[in-house]
Formats: sequence, C-alpha cells, structure tokens
Amino acid sequence: MRSLKYLFIAFFIIFSAFPSHEASAAEESKTMEVKLKNYLGNQTSIKLTATGDYRTSGGETFIKEGEELTLKMESGKLGVYKDSKKMGSDASLKIIPVKQDALLSINGRPYTGSFLFTVEGGYIRPINHVYIEDYLKGVVPREMPALWHSEALKAQAIATRTYALRHQSTLIDDTVSYQVYGGADGHYQSNSAIEQTTGMVIKHDGEIIEAFFSSSNGGMTESNSNVWSSGNPLAYLTIKEDSYDTKTNWAITLDKQQIDLSKKDLSQPDEWWTSVQEKDKAVVPKLKVWLKNNGYAKQDIKIAEIPALTLTGKKTGGRVTKGSIQINFYVRNLVDERGKLLEQKVNLTNVAASKIRGMVGQDVMKSYLVDHSSSNPSRIAIEGSGYGHGVGLSQVGAKNRAEAGQTYQEILGFYYPNTNIEKEYGQAVSEPKRDLVAKAAPNPINLKAKQDHINDEVGIIYSLKEEAIVSLTIKDSKGKVLATPVHDQTLKRGSHSATWKTKAVNNGTYTAEMSAMARSGNEGSTTMKIKINKDASAPDITDVDTSGNYSTEKANITYIINENANVTVEIKNSKGIVVGTLASRQVTKGRQSATWDFRNMSTGTFTVTISAKDESDNRNTVSTKIPIRKTMGIVTASVLHIKEKRSTSSKTVGKLNTDQTITILSQQGEWYKVKKGSQIGYVLIKHVKK
Repeated sequence: MRSLKYLFIAFFIIFSAFPSHEASAAEESKTMEVKLKNYLGNQTSIKLTATGDYRTSGGETFIKEGEELTLKMESGKLGVYKDSKKMGSDASLKIIPVKQDALLSINGRPYTGSFLFTVEGGYIRPINHVYIEDYLKGVVPREMPALWHSEALKAQAIATRTYALRHQSTLIDDTVSYQVYGGADGHYQSNSAIEQTTGMVIKHDGEIIEAFFSSSNGGMTESNSNVWSSGNPLAYLTIKEDSYDTKTNWAITLDKQQIDLSKKDLSQPDEWWTSVQEKDKAVVPKLKVWLKNNGYAKQDIKIAEIPALTLTGKKTGGRVTKGSIQINFYVRNLVDERGKLLEQKVNLTNVAASKIRGMVGQDVMKSYLVDHSSSNPSRIAIEGSGYGHGVGLSQVGAKNRAEAGQTYQEILGFYYPNTNIEKEYGQAVSEPKRDLVAKAAPNPINLKAKQDHINDEVGIIYSLKEEAIVSLTIKDSKGKVLATPVHDQTLKRGSHSATWKTKAVNNGTYTAEMSAMARSGNEGSTTMKIKINKDASAPDITDVDTSGNYSTEKANITYIINENANVTVEIKNSKGIVVGTLASRQVTKGRQSATWDFRNMSTGTFTVTISAKDESDNRNTVSTKIPIRKTMGIVTASVLHIKEKRSTSSKTVGKLNTDQTITILSQQGEWYKVKKGSQIGYVLIKHVKK
C-alpha cells in the first residue's frame, strides 16, 4: 500500500470492471449490483477476509489470500487497518478479485464478485457487483426451502432470474424489499435448479415481465393493480382461484381492555407502573414500537385500551385496502400539573391497510386476504389467509403443484398466464470450471480464536479455499485431546466457525489443531495456540455518594468502579418497587455518576442499588439509602402570585390557584421560597398552609 491514490477511487468512477480476465459486454449484461444491508446491518467497522487475492482499480494489491483487514468509519471516510495499523482512508473504495473464483467474506459471510465500499448515513455500505447466476445461488434457497421439489425450485429460479433482469438497472438491496440475497453460501439442490434453467426468463409480448411472487396466496391470486394502485393491470397477473395453495391461515385476537386501571391511582403511577402489563404479547409490543417511531421516542408506554381495529375496502380479489385503529395509552412522564397521568390517544381512520399491517406486524397480519372479522364490547377478532401480497407465483402452490407432477413450465404457466419462457442467454457466466490438475493441500487459513468469558467458551473462526472434510481438535500441553469441536465435517469454501466449551478447563495454554482433506485426496493442516485466562473477581464498587438538590429536585449519585463493566443504577421505594432506572450501560473503570430526577416522588427514604457485571459475567451489587424530605404546602388564597424576589412589587414569575400543592424549599422571614413545576420563586407565608 504505497499510495492512497492507487488504493482508492472516488465514487464517480464507473463500477464496471471485473476480474483480470476482463468481462465482455455480453458478460456485463448478466451482472447485478446489490447493496448489502440485510445480514450486515448498519456497521461502523467491518472485518474482511479473502480466499483469493483482490486488487484496487489501480492494479495495486488490496488484500491477499488469508489476510484480514478492517474497515472503519472515521470522520465520514473509510479507514483501512491491518493488524491495528492504519493503511489509508478515503470516501469510497473499490476492489476486484484477481481470479473469478475468489471469495471475500464480510463479517464472516462470503461473497463472489467485486465490491464498492461507500459511506451511507454514517455507516459502511458495501455494494456487491455479481454475475446474475451467482446472485441467484444466493437468493433462491432464501426465498424457497432448498429441499423442496426440484420442479418448484426451477420455477422459483426462473421467476427470480426474471425479476433480477427486470430490475437490473436499479441498485437493489439484499432484503425482502427486492429479493433476499445471502452471498456465496448456496445449496447444491437449488444450485442444480438454477444451472438446469440457466438464462431462462419469462416474457410477455417480447418483454421481460414483472415476476412477483409471495409465500402463499391463500387460495386466490391477486392483480398487481389491486395491490399497487400506481400500476396498470398486467395481463399476466390476474385474479383466479388457486386450488393448490393450501391456505396459510392467520388470526388476530385482541382484548379491547389491555390494562384495568379502574383501581389504579393515576396520580401515583410509581406504586403500580412496573407491576402491570398488557394482556397481549403479539400485537401490543409492535404497537409500542410504532408509537416510539412516531413521536414517543425513548418513552415508557402502557397501552390501556385498543377500542377499535377494523379492515375494510375489499377489492375484487378479496383483499382489504383500508383500515382503522384506535389506541388509548399512557406515557410515564406525561402528567398534568397535579402529577396525574394524561391519557394519550391515536385514532387512525380509513388509512391504507398497509399502514395498519405495518403497525400490528407483518408476521401477525400475514396478508390482506381477510376471511372474517368480528367485534364485541370486550374483544376484536380477525381471521385471514395467505402470507404476502398474493401476486404472481405462490411458493406454497408451486410446491404442491410440483409434488402433484406438474413441470416448472406448467407451474409458471398457471401463475403467469399469457407468457412464454425464453432463453435470454446460454452458458452461465459464473464460477469457472476447475482445472483437472491436482491442487495444493487445502490448508485452513485465517485461524483465529476469541475467549467468551460470559459463556465459558472460545469461538474459533477459519476459512477454507475449497470444499474439504474438516476436523478440529483441542489438546493440552501434554498432547491429550480435550475436545473435538469439528469432526470429519464436509464444509464448503469460505468462512466457518466452531465453539470450544471451556468451563471444565483450567487457565493455561492449549493447542488447536485443524486438518482438511479435499476431494482430490490432498490434505493440509494448521495449528494455533489458545491461552485461557478466566477472571473470577467481581467488580468492586466503592465511594458511593448521594446528594440532593431540592431547587432542581435532582439527586447526584457518584461511585468508583475498579474495572470496565455493564452497570445498572436503580432507585427503589420503601416497598421495594423500582421507581427509576438511571443507567444501564457499559462504563469504564474510575469515577462514574448518574442523576435522579425526584420531582414526582413523595417524601420518603429510597434505596439506590448499583449493579455491575464484567465481561466474565462476574457480578456485584451495592446499595445505599437516600432520604427525600420534601416540605409540601397547599395554597389558601384564591390566586397567589409567585414573585421573582421577596417583595410584593417584584416581577411575577408564576400564578397559583387555591388548593394547589407546592414544594417549600426554604423559609426567609415572612416569605417561603417555593417550587411548582419548573417555576421557582417566593410567596407570602400567610397564603400557604403546610
């Protein structure tokens, strides 16, 4: 890595180059660009390992076979690290395999093809440029079980290829928004279906169709225009009964009253808030997620009632298009001036059914095909069929048709009428044929180990350059075999992992020996030392101090901890009920602090509990008392003005009404210094009764 300008390229450089055998224009027409999100998630640091060399667009070697690099987000750019040493950084990075059969593993998941690493929303986002036939091998077994009937798999492969080519000009991602793509980790049976149908696509009037598919249509296919109102009806996506789709049934049953608050004091939520729970465990948690994403972020919510949930507006295919829902709920810190919880309401009427499905959960409301719904004074019940939108191929239907003897042509002919299956291209441009010359021994590479103190185990990761029969043994210093985490397993090329349970072993140095035998009969092996160092000491928490400020009605809690740990600070009332969780986070050793807002607390003695857990799962808890002594007063005047200073001519900063409760902070002559909400000032003593 001599110069950054050779290592990195700007995002505007055309993302088209492939391995050193330079792809032809025809080959390029059979490639896809896929944004990797589904399995990777949003990461600010990723690990790269390779089975094969990769170069930059400038021709410089980027990563060699067996190496490991780390990409990190740093001030809006990508930093490249090797063994903790920074090698360079830039806004984007493109790498290309030297040989077509190379694999790049990103956080342990292998992929073929070339890659563009970019920055997206503060996270590292790889884009995989991959041949379509290789792309299909990463999609089909994730969209349909790979052990299903071969004719169903062929139908799925052709539909998947058709969908991919239809969207070839779009930068798609690897999620259900398009097609779930899992990289190079395919399955031999689905791979066979893909290879037997290489290049086959579905066309209508000479054009590649929009090959939608879903898990189950519930016995009735659906029109595209009923599901997506922006599109015109397509002649090959029609509504008709499907007798081969055994209905996937689903149901929603909800009690309208989720929490009985009739005997709860809404002015004293601390006494019952943590002890009551909603009845429903399927829909309510998803409604809370929706509420937090729509104005109530990071709030503690209790859903008291769901008075209404309806699905209406059925189209010709029997699927609903509209819905209504009402939610009555409380938020822990939303109270009136007397400290009483304020009821919150969400009332959505005649909105898109997709919005309702998103709120209650797609795994609960599995489709829009509603068979029956009812509502009485206490309960709501909705029943439906199918899983997904129901447009195009039904995967359940394809399976049943294949098992009944139908060919993939007959299956696709039913789900996409008025279409033809045509061969768009011939021989697959994908993984090249292997030379028949004997290969070198398949030594396992990238062998690494990490001790997990919490679970008393060691995770071992490694990579294979080719498919091999693998064994892994652990030996002590005398050569005695203690464990065999992997025994004669046939594993594919790419990254793998194994686990060694260490609960019964002592601290010391052990040897991991790994052997691999390829189909050719060539064998290879490698060893690695593993040092076990168990930590048995719990975190020490000392110098705990609490101090309260009655003007701000906040208490500062400080302590010293002797090691890094996950710490939770809780406040409990005299009945042992948790009334506040101040922190639940990872802290570093040294002095730490937390703040408790006690403005909604009554006078009393509370317990501060500090619990710590280190990375070895050693735990320690300490407690201390913190007294809250509030002096409360009741306003006796019909109207009482809060003054900025101790003078009747001073500026008025607030107004109180008769019988309102206030906190008395101090007495100064004939004046009380008082607090009401966020207002602090002075009132005459004669207008307040303790």
